[in-house]
Amino acid sequence: ASLSSPRASASPPPRASASPQSLDAHQGAYGTRIGKDHKNFVLMYDMLTGIRIVVSRTQAKPDRPLTDADYTASHKLAFDIGGDEMTPSSKYDFKFKDYAPWIFRDLRARFHIDPAEYLVSLTGKYVLSEQVTSGKSGSFFYYSQDYRFIIKTIHHREHTFLRAILRQYHEHVVAHPN
Repeated sequence: ASLSSPRASASPPPRASASPQSLDAHQGAYGTRIGKDHKNFVLMYDMLTGIRIVVSRTQAKPDRPLTDADYTASHKLAFDIGGDEMTPSSKYDFKFKDYAPWIFRDLRARFHIDPAEYLVSLTGKYVLSEQVTSGKSGSFFYYSQDYRFIIKTIHHREHTFLRAILRQYHEHVVAHPN
């Protein structure tokens, strides 16, 4: 998963004590379904559209060895209703920033996350379930429709910290594959 603006990261959710319900219901096993009338619908739409485009583009390229620059790489994309040569048209105008796409591609592969299944889970229906954390940060958790992945909003301080430790985290995953 790429760290993407709005600052968010996607990872597998914790195991539920009860089997999750379909997100077609208003209230799911994890939070509230985000529909078009929800106050965070546009944020969710923007995140999922950005993730869909950047993951698809990175996956479409042939695999290559990682470089030092991959750990600090970031790419800004601007989406608008008309679209252009870099981004498809979108329902809303927004900017999206993708961080370390090749590193996250490699991490997904090391965790045996199929890119197509990842995209279908997150962006297949543009349906997420939202839950606000009870912690001080007030972060939001967005669960994929099948509850396989979580997108967590983070504050700038967390964003800076995660980018600072990305190389060490990746090296740890490589050194300890199980």
